[in-house]
Amino acid sequence: MATFIEEKKKQRRLVYILIALTTITAFVLWYGFIRRPLSQPLEIAVFPALLGVAQIDFSVLENPILQQLRPFEEVTPFDGVLGRENPFIPY
Repeated sequence: MATFIEEKKKQRRLVYILIALTTITAFVLWYGFIRRPLSQPLEIAVFPALLGVAQIDFSVLENPILQQLRPFEEVTPFDGVLGRENPFIPY
């Protein structure tokens, strides 16, 4: 008889924990995702005329260290047979 009462107390405790976790999850979802923000973010308009012209300094590319770099060799396409027509069927 004592084990039945202990088991019932354990189940009641688990129900309380489940209710608490559900409440916390609902609270986090409400305040994190569903609730609308209190203030709308300001939209800042950027006009291209106010930005000016971008100046790129190409003299960096004339660095001697960069001159020592070699381009990659061109990769030729594979000429052999590429494999089975349908690789997903069993042998």
